[in-house]
Formats: sequence, C-alpha cells, structure tokens
Amino acid sequence: MLQGVLEMDTLLSNLPKLEAVDISYSGLSIVTKNDAHYVNPDLYELSLAACNLTMIPDFLRDMKNLRVLDLSGNYISGHIPTWAGEIGGNNLIYLDLSDNFITGLSEFRSDGLQYLYLHLNLINGPLPPWICNKKHLKYLDISQNGITEMDAQCLQNISSSLVSLNVYGNMIQGPFPTTICSMGNLMYLDMSYNSFFGVIPECLKNISSSLVSLMVHSNMIQGPFPTTICNMRSLLYLDMSNNSFHGEIPQCFGNVISSLALIDLGANEFHGTIPKLNGSCEFLDVLKLNKNKLEGEVPSFLCNCRSLKILHLEHNQLNGKFPHWLGDLQQLQVLILRSNKLHGTIEASSTSDFVFPSLRIFDISNNRFVGRIPGKYFENFNAIKDMEKDPKTKFVNISGLHYYSIIPLKGSQFSYTSFYMTLLLLSIDLSSNRFEGEIPNIICNLKSLMVLNLSNNNLSGQIPYALGNLVAMEALDLSRNQLEGEIPQSVKNLNFLSSFNLSQNHLVGRIPVGTQLQSFAEDAFYGNPGLCGAPLTIQCIEAKKEEWIYMEPVMLGLGCGTLLGVVWGYRMLSTGRPKWFSAIADVGGHTRRKKRKQVHIRKRN
Repeated sequence: MLQGVLEMDTLLSNLPKLEAVDISYSGLSIVTKNDAHYVNPDLYELSLAACNLTMIPDFLRDMKNLRVLDLSGNYISGHIPTWAGEIGGNNLIYLDLSDNFITGLSEFRSDGLQYLYLHLNLINGPLPPWICNKKHLKYLDISQNGITEMDAQCLQNISSSLVSLNVYGNMIQGPFPTTICSMGNLMYLDMSYNSFFGVIPECLKNISSSLVSLMVHSNMIQGPFPTTICNMRSLLYLDMSNNSFHGEIPQCFGNVISSLALIDLGANEFHGTIPKLNGSCEFLDVLKLNKNKLEGEVPSFLCNCRSLKILHLEHNQLNGKFPHWLGDLQQLQVLILRSNKLHGTIEASSTSDFVFPSLRIFDISNNRFVGRIPGKYFENFNAIKDMEKDPKTKFVNISGLHYYSIIPLKGSQFSYTSFYMTLLLLSIDLSSNRFEGEIPNIICNLKSLMVLNLSNNNLSGQIPYALGNLVAMEALDLSRNQLEGEIPQSVKNLNFLSSFNLSQNHLVGRIPVGTQLQSFAEDAFYGNPGLCGAPLTIQCIEAKKEEWIYMEPVMLGLGCGTLLGVVWGYRMLSTGRPKWFSAIADVGGHTRRKKRKQVHIRKRN
C-alpha cells in the first residue's frame, strides 16, 4: 500500500502518450490544479477509485477519447456539473460514480454508455430520465439511493439491452413492473428493499431462459409461489424472502433446485412440506426456508447437497428426529433448526466419524430433544476448536455473489442484542429443550467459541472447571437448569463476556471475586439461594468469619486492657492512698511549687 499525495495534472502532462491510468485503492491521495489544458488525447482509461477526491477533476473536461472512468469510493458531493456530461464525448462506455455523496447529475452525452454504476449516493426522486435514453446500456446499478419511481416507458426504452438491473435499497413504490418481462437479455435483477406490491406477473416466463439471479426480498409482494420460476433452468440465485407469499411451495420447484446455488424463501407464509428434489443438488450452497409454516421432516435429499454451507429452517413446524445425516456434509457451516417440533435423542451419523467438521453455528434450540447433549458432535467441530488453525472463509462466496445472513443473538434472559454476520460468529445454542445429564467437558475444547446457550434444560452436575478455556466467549447462558456446586474460579479467564446468565439453578458459594462477574446485574445469579457475594446483596458467611479472624487479636487486647484497668482502679480505691502514689504526688507537687517560686523571683529582679 502506497502513501502520499499525487499531483495528477503534472503526471498527465509529463506522460502525453499514456493510454491507461489505474491508481485505485493504492493509498495515494489525488490532487489537481484543475488546469484544463493538461490533456492526453490518447488516454482511454482512468481509474481513481478511493483516491480522496472531493470533486470531478477539471482536467477531464477535454478528454474526448476516454472510454472508462472510475471515480468510485471518493468524497465527491453535490450535483455533478453540466460540463461533466461531455467527458469522453461519444466514446464513454463505462462510468462508475458509486459510493460518493452525489445528490444529482446532468445527462452524460455518450450514446454508447453500457455500464453505469451510481449506487451508494444521495440521489433522490424519480429515476433520472436521461438514463433511459441510453439504448446500449447493459448494466445499471442505482441501488442504495433515494429513488422513488421508475417510469414504465423509461424502462421500456432500455429493455432490449439491459443485462443487469439493480435498484436495491431505494424507496420505490408500486406494483411489480411488467416492463421487466420484455427485457429478453436480463440476467441479474435485484429489486430488494423497496415497497413493490402485488404479485409477480406471469409474463416473467418471457425471460426464464436468461435470468440467472432474481432478488426481490424485503418488499410487500404477495400471492402464491410463482410457478413460472419452475421453468427457469438458468436460475442460480433466488431470494424472495421477507414478503407475503403464501400457499404451498409447488412440487415443480424441485425441478430447479438442482441448478440453484442460493434459495431464500424465508419470512413468508408458505405451508405444506418442502418439495422433493428432482435430480441432484450439487450446486446448492444456501437454503433458507425460515419463518414459514412448513411441516414434515427435514428432507433427506439434503444429504446429497455436498456443497451446502448454510441450512436455515428455524420457526417452522418441522417434526421428526434430528437429521443426523447432515453431519456428513463436510462444508456445512451454519445449521439453524430452532423453534420447530423436532424430538427424540440426538445420535451421531453412522456413516462418518467426522461429523460437522466445518460447522460454525449450531442452533437446535426450542425443540423437544431429550437425553444427553451429543458430545460426539463437538469432538469434530474443528472450525470452532481453534479458528486460527482452521481459517475458513468468513463469508459464503457463491460464484462471485457475497451472500450474508444476519442472526440476532437471543436466549432466555439474554440481554445480548447485537447482530452478527453469520460465519463471523461461532455459536452453539441448545436452549429450551429437555437435555439432561452433565455438561460434556468436550465443549471446553472449543477455544474459539463465542456464544454458548444451554439454558432452559434439565442439565445437572457442576459447571466444568475447564469452561475457563473458552477465552473467546462473549455470551454464556446456563440458566434454568439443575446445576449445582460452586461457580469455578476459572470463569475469571472469560474476559470478553458481554452477556452472562446462571440464574435459576442450585449453585452455592461465593461468586468469584476480582472478575468482571461483579459487573453483571443481580438477575444473572437470581434463583440460586446458596450463592453469595457481589453483585448479590447476600454477604458470604465466610467473609464474616474472615473478618472476625482478622479483628480477634485487636479485640482481645482491648478487652484485656480494659479489665486490667478496672481491677487496679478498684484495688487502689479500696485500700486507700498507696504510699508509692502519695510519694509521686508529693514530689510532683513540690517540684511545681519550686518552679513557680523561681519564676516569681525572676520577675521581681
């Protein structure tokens, strides 16, 4: 990484034959004298991304042959000046002004513009109409602005050329635009995080052969599952989550599962069973069907999805036993089955001795599991044992698509409200089941574990002393069990705890002193009558005893001295004035009289 300041005008004037300049993300800050006469007629590419620019450099004014201009990731603000529309003349085909503070921009003259990236700016109002005059435009990204409207006729003008349309994260309201159905070359469509409503039109089948990515999550779209999707054999990424779709997921959907890498239908109102797979699922990386009303068992075809990394089925009505065969999926990193009706004991996979080797998030909370905690699984949680020795990717990279899933940390009595990106979090949540027996010591080998929630079970025995090995722990909840004994002193090693709960157990003794445990509220220890010490108001008996042992010699000395004084005083008074006392008193009085006389004589002289 370079550092320093580069004066761009001088560079261009000294290198008149230069054809391409790329200083993006170099660490250099670009400054300019804004002298327009520094012109490089042959310069066709200029990339100055993340170079601390605050305005469009004036030296670009007369660069008529420029074809590629990238000024993304700077601090350019306000309305782009009118003259900037002349940059490149009619030759400009690639323009990236994304990730700035631009509030508006005038029309860029070039009719040959094919790539226009304006995302992460402050552009408000309708989609700028001049954009729709660019009939050769292939990639349009105006996501994360304040766009409120997309005119149907405007989109129609560029419908034949568009390959990618991204309007994610704006404020567009209205029905799903049917104009999209005429975009015969469209491969990537992202309309997420807007206020589109109505149903997905049947005419979407017109682009079924070209569409690779369909992202419409976080809108107000409703209706049954659009069966046109069943015929999209080119589709790789499908995200319809957080809408109001309802009804059953049709069985024909099993036809496209075999080609999909990402499926997210979460947070809708689907019911019925998960469709059976018609074919293989070798490309499937992410399957999220959470927060619906799906029934039946976890489908066994998932055991063939060898690339599966995220399986998120929480908050449904799935039943049956724990799908132990999921342990054979060597790449599975996130398994979330919480809040279903799964039951029975949890048994390890019979086909492999290495179960869940890549797992980072294991959440089966709020089900009906019984028996002992499956320590066999934890033996192979290599990704959680030591993250530094097993550095897996911290995001799921699906053929260039960086897909993240957000999970709120929760748990009974948890005040831990932070949000973590999955795969940055290392978590085990077995809470709200009926597990019994002791906490297996094998958990204490998971040194990179950040969240452990075993609350609301029937666990017994003592808290393992080796729990102090989990030095990366940020949230620990063992509340509402039958745990007994003292809190181990090793808990002092958990220096990163921000959420902690041991309430409603049978713990006894002093809460370890000199640790951050004293910083938690009293509620974290409530319901353990045998506990004492800060932050509880109950003082430990041992503390009182230690205080008495410390004060005992002092109190004995004071008592003996007082008693001796009383005895001698009584003896003196009862036997009259002792001779030794009289002698001392007489000598003292004679001396004082003699001193007074001497003083009196001096004064007279």
